[in-house]
Amino acid sequence: MALTGRTIAANTLVYSMALTVQKALSFIYFSFLARSLGADQTGKYFFALSLGGIVAGLLDIGLTPVLTREVAKDTTRAGMIASQIVTLKLIILGIVGVAAWIFVPYAFPETLTRHLVILGIVIAAMDSFALTFYAVIRAHQNLLYESASAIGFYIIVIALGGIAIWQRMDLRVIISVLLIAGTANMLFAWLILRKRLQVRLGILWNATLLRSIGRAALPFAVAAVFLKIYAYSDTVMIKFFIHDAAVGWYSIPYKLTFAFQFIPLAFVAALYPAFSYYWKHSKEELSAHFVRSSTYLLLIGLPIAGGIAALAPDLITTIYTDAYAPSIVPLMILICSLPLLFLNFPIGSMLNACDRQTRQMTHLGITTVFNVAMNVVLIPRYGVVGAAVASTVSTVFIFILGVYAIQRVIGISLSAFFAEASKLAASAVLMVAALVMLNRYLPWYMTIVPAGLIYAGGVYALRVVTLRDILSFVTLLKR
Repeated sequence: MALTGRTIAANTLVYSMALTVQKALSFIYFSFLARSLGADQTGKYFFALSLGGIVAGLLDIGLTPVLTREVAKDTTRAGMIASQIVTLKLIILGIVGVAAWIFVPYAFPETLTRHLVILGIVIAAMDSFALTFYAVIRAHQNLLYESASAIGFYIIVIALGGIAIWQRMDLRVIISVLLIAGTANMLFAWLILRKRLQVRLGILWNATLLRSIGRAALPFAVAAVFLKIYAYSDTVMIKFFIHDAAVGWYSIPYKLTFAFQFIPLAFVAALYPAFSYYWKHSKEELSAHFVRSSTYLLLIGLPIAGGIAALAPDLITTIYTDAYAPSIVPLMILICSLPLLFLNFPIGSMLNACDRQTRQMTHLGITTVFNVAMNVVLIPRYGVVGAAVASTVSTVFIFILGVYAIQRVIGISLSAFFAEASKLAASAVLMVAALVMLNRYLPWYMTIVPAGLIYAGGVYALRVVTLRDILSFVTLLKR
């Protein structure tokens, strides 16, 4: 299939809409689960999935982006490359399984936690193979099936999980719902490969091909390991340093903050081709479009962060009950990192587009070490608040590293960017002040619309975004 601007735009639109629906369903389900199970049980559930997330990174070891890239170059080799990667993953899974059989009983003497961890590892394995299959489908320039499955997965989870939670079934049954949905997702992707794309998978060992894949995957593998440790080490440390209930308290601000990642992900999916194009043809245009796209992300991120921080006490107690009151301060701290979290996505995309993948990986490695060190110091002393501080400071840290690197590479206009950012920040501060004042007289949910209008009015009055900017940005997405 020829790759065209229309194809990219259609894929981006469909996938972005699917991610939006998926995140909404995920938020609804997890909120229901946390409210129903309580902090202790939610902590056990969230910890098992976090540990599974680390295992998923070990299983993938950077193979997915390599698979997508190589199959996109020549779709006739899809079966051979995918079969080799599936074979390699089966071997890695065997090693992980033996390690789990040896170490899990000693690390987790409690029977329930041990069973949940094992189920979390199996869920991670199903997700890893599904990711491989969807990588091949994605390489054929088709995101429709992956988009449909993203929504279908959570429909299954909500249907079965809702019944299990409502009937107060065992936590092992509740987490097994994810295994059922993950298995269905994997089988669906396999059927699409076999029936629609005519890609046959099998056991394959080709030493030459394996060496080629290994060389290409190495930087992605290192980055993936760093990313998983960075993402989940705080949850693991809270479990071992404090207790399960603390993991449950931390899971709420964590989920709320990182649920919005689909927004910059969608932006980056559309912007990366444009960044790559301008890197080769016009450094000035590249700098200008980076500043503009970052401004748009701030335009979205600042009001979300400010609004949630201002309404955190009401949000937590209304949605999750007073049992999660210890989540309020961590949420207020963690959500403040959201605007910079948004900006770190185009920064990473820019470095990759400018052939600075190694620099990006180095930043991630340094930040991971920094984050783990901060967690070791702060969590035993300050609990979940310390974890939130460590995460927020780490986000600021990697942002500073990224801005410095981009300034060295393309010389972005920092003064122009910070001028626009200060206008948006002023509008966001005005909005937060309005929220705090209105919340004294109105229910919290009735303050959102008027505060949003005040923010929009501030943005318009300060002329941060004009109609010309919007039209220019649409053109950029079609590049």
